[in-house]
Amino acid sequence: MGTKHNKKRYLVVKYKAKPDKKFDELVEMSKKKIGAGKMAEAAIVLDLQNQKVLKCNLPGVDENIEYGKVYAHFQKYYGDAISEFMKS
Repeated sequence: MGTKHNKKRYLVVKYKAKPDKKFDELVEMSKKKIGAGKMAEAAIVLDLQNQKVLKCNLPGVDENIEYGKVYAHFQKYYGDAISEFMKS
């Protein structure tokens, strides 16, 4: 991958409802800019490089939630994958 992606690291999370009223959590890590379509579909978008919450659209969660709180949640479950992604 070229150098233009060196400083871009995003964590994109989508939730998909299942017939049993539970949700599947779909997590994607991207080195490319998040487009309008992906931003609209996502429930959570984190800029891992600049440590910012770009989007947080979850019921009962303040959309101005601190980056550290959201990051800590995903670090707990996907820590190894995030660490490898940030090194790449």
